[in-house]
Amino acid sequence: MKNIIYRSTSLAFMALFALVNSSLAQDAPKAGPREHYELRFYTVDSAAQQQRVADYWAQAAIPALNRLGINNIGLFQETKPQEGEAFGQVVVLIPYKNIGQFASSQWKLNADKEYKKAGAGYLRASKDDPAYRRIESHLLRAMKVKPQLTVPNIGKKRIFEMREYEGHSAAGSANKIAMFDQIEADIFAESGLEAVFYSETLIGKNRPSLRYMVTFDDEADQAKDWQSFRDNPRWNKAKVDPKWSRGGVSGRTTNYLKPFKGSQL
Repeated sequence: MKNIIYRSTSLAFMALFALVNSSLAQDAPKAGPREHYELRFYTVDSAAQQQRVADYWAQAAIPALNRLGINNIGLFQETKPQEGEAFGQVVVLIPYKNIGQFASSQWKLNADKEYKKAGAGYLRASKDDPAYRRIESHLLRAMKVKPQLTVPNIGKKRIFEMREYEGHSAAGSANKIAMFDQIEADIFAESGLEAVFYSETLIGKNRPSLRYMVTFDDEADQAKDWQSFRDNPRWNKAKVDPKWSRGGVSGRTTNYLKPFKGSQL
């Protein structure tokens, strides 16, 4: 009798285990886990500061993060400064496999002697000779439609454009993100717009918002692709569809970028 009960119980647990596994498999994203991105903006007051920050990343921070298994780091110079600024920002994009990798990266860097030696001029900058004016950081999560970023062809000259779309409400921003996930990202691809990443903002000053980056061969290619997008019949239909009209963009910030030497994007 005990053996019968044991076998029955075991079979029941095995059936339950199989059911849970099947459910988890159905819920799991098909293309792997969604990355998180740390986006840093360095405001600088001189070309010398701009280069100093870039050198720190190229010579110290990027190699150290690579040693931690954090790769495909973008290091960019803003080619069109923001209103009121004389110099373009230095923009850094750091992709993390998960939030735990992001959380542990800083203390691991602090324990890296090679990193601290290579980055000493930046890390120990004096009050009278600062490396930058301020750093602004954002934490992003990849959208479902593109769970990991795409590394463009770094063997040829590229320019980049990054946009942040602010939403008028949490629901409005979520609706715009859903629009990207379900249709707009596909229209980008149809129109020749080469996306590096699509993301939603978890932490940042303009929340609720989404942010994405696209890349081009040059300014002529950039103008051609955006015109193709504006002329796309699917886009002209989608933008007036009541399903998506709730997700109108209430504000937009654009960064025009080119990679610094040492960028991995």
